[in-house]
Amino acid sequence: MAKPVLAELLRFIAANEDLPRTLARYKGWDRDVLGKLINAAADRIEQAEEAAGAAASTATKGLKVRKVSEVERAARESAEELDASMNESKVERERKKKVRAAAAAAEREAERVAEARPVRTRLFTDGAARGNPGPAGAGAVIISPEGHVVAKVGKYLGETTNNVAEYTGLILGLKRAKAMGLRELDVLADSELLVKQLSGEYQVKAEHLAPLHQEAKALLAGFDVAEVRHIPREENEAADAMSNRAIDLRL
Repeated sequence: MAKPVLAELLRFIAANEDLPRTLARYKGWDRDVLGKLINAAADRIEQAEEAAGAAASTATKGLKVRKVSEVERAARESAEELDASMNESKVERERKKKVRAAAAAAEREAERVAEARPVRTRLFTDGAARGNPGPAGAGAVIISPEGHVVAKVGKYLGETTNNVAEYTGLILGLKRAKAMGLRELDVLADSELLVKQLSGEYQVKAEHLAPLHQEAKALLAGFDVAEVRHIPREENEAADAMSNRAIDLRL
């Protein structure tokens, strides 16, 4: 059996190298002791290699197979994955390309629609309940097309749920906008439930919300244009502040 290369290398170092840096690091050791330690390491490597070779030997054709290490196995699997990716069919690559192109086109269309949307008065609405149910408040803020706050409204609701507070905030805002004589309105809320129930995408399953939903729909129908849209919570800070202020001050 051929001696392992690493073991041979260690024996060469033990016999021929001065090892000044090693001696400097391990003070109190002399060159002779270091040589013996290196030779002992070479012995261990040879023993380990012999044991691995014996365990991995096969009876077929007298071949000896070295045991595959975890590192080698991972490297092989990575190579196989890379080959699979590189050999991906042209049809699949084209399909993925079309999907990406369609997604990019949809994003551009959404941006175009947003840019083309007329600038109207915006009604931000929100509701808050500290506990569900718990002390609750409703709030709304109306902002002119020029970006000025033209109205704020808030109301303390006592003990109720967050969904009731959300609907009440919308109703308060719509009534104020109607009283101001506004005819066109962008209604913005961070409640996905409220927005999708008003659009008909979600059904109103909770009986206590049905009257509020009907009142909100009737108020919206009284405007020439009233577009209800969902916005992220961080864009609805003014209405959120009003609903919480209503709770704090019992407005």
